[in-house]
Amino acid sequence: MITLLQTHQPLLVLSVLLLIVIVILWGLQYVVIRYGKSAFMLIKRYWHKFEQYFGVDKRLTHLKNSQPKLYQFLWRRLHAQHFHGLPLNILSLLMIYIAAVFVGLVEDVVTSDSIVALDHLVSQQMSLLSEAGVIDVFIAITSLASTPITILVMLLTAMVCWVVRQRYIIIGLLIAVIGSTIFTFVTKMLFQRARPIDILLLESTYSFPSGHATVTVALYGFLAYIAIRFSERFAVQVRIVMMTILVTVLIGLSRIVLNEHYLSDVLGGYLVGTLWLTVAISVTEWLTIKDKINWQITWSNAQIYLVWFSVVGVLMSTLIYARIYQFPLLL
Repeated sequence: MITLLQTHQPLLVLSVLLLIVIVILWGLQYVVIRYGKSAFMLIKRYWHKFEQYFGVDKRLTHLKNSQPKLYQFLWRRLHAQHFHGLPLNILSLLMIYIAAVFVGLVEDVVTSDSIVALDHLVSQQMSLLSEAGVIDVFIAITSLASTPITILVMLLTAMVCWVVRQRYIIIGLLIAVIGSTIFTFVTKMLFQRARPIDILLLESTYSFPSGHATVTVALYGFLAYIAIRFSERFAVQVRIVMMTILVTVLIGLSRIVLNEHYLSDVLGGYLVGTLWLTVAISVTEWLTIKDKINWQITWSNAQIYLVWFSVVGVLMSTLIYARIYQFPLLL
């Protein structure tokens, strides 16, 4: 038994890791759906009490009378109901934070910090799975973020947006995918990091950051954002977020299992994708307040069928692409 566990240790660790991720996401989904709204209302209640206790209204009135320009500036920056206020500030701070973390990761990779040693350790362990049957599954998963499938998803999304007459959403989609792709290409050329030695699928580009991880967050993250904005049910919105996180983890993990990328490459791709996803969401929300996008539309049955047809078409195309193109590349 001990010998069997030692022989299949990487596969066991991988299975346990996936199980932990699924359990955590399911637990978060349950907690947020059950207690999310009540927790939000509780926060609002305590915030109102905080305002009353410190006399915020009186202080603001005094500030408005004594320093009207300062009051207007603060109001515009902190007003939660106005996009140019608190939402834009939060998005801007998020972009700055993501960029700072990415710079820190780049510094660690360039200076051969401890994360590089972890990269090679994980890569060595994943090379032991090269003959395992699970490789076929991860080839299909990784195909979801391949260039042909990415283009197909973008075209189908643009078609749906055009049919429901919300064409300005396409601008955010293009910013997320094209912006992150160009940024990733430039970064790859700048650092020219070689891919792992035991790579399973032939690749001609450099390793850092992972393009698949980048486009997963940028593209599928933006699709999740669209679905959440069109959805009116809180439970559905939470499930969309959790499903998107699971898909993101699986595609990133597939790049590591197939030894296409190091762990830090995938983390870098996640950061780049999140950065451009935030930019795309910011632009889309700005277009929304300009009345260019209406999220409160009524969907016809034909439009709903078109969405599901697109989803099924993408999944089938992914499997066909994996079988016809990806599997022959298996070294």
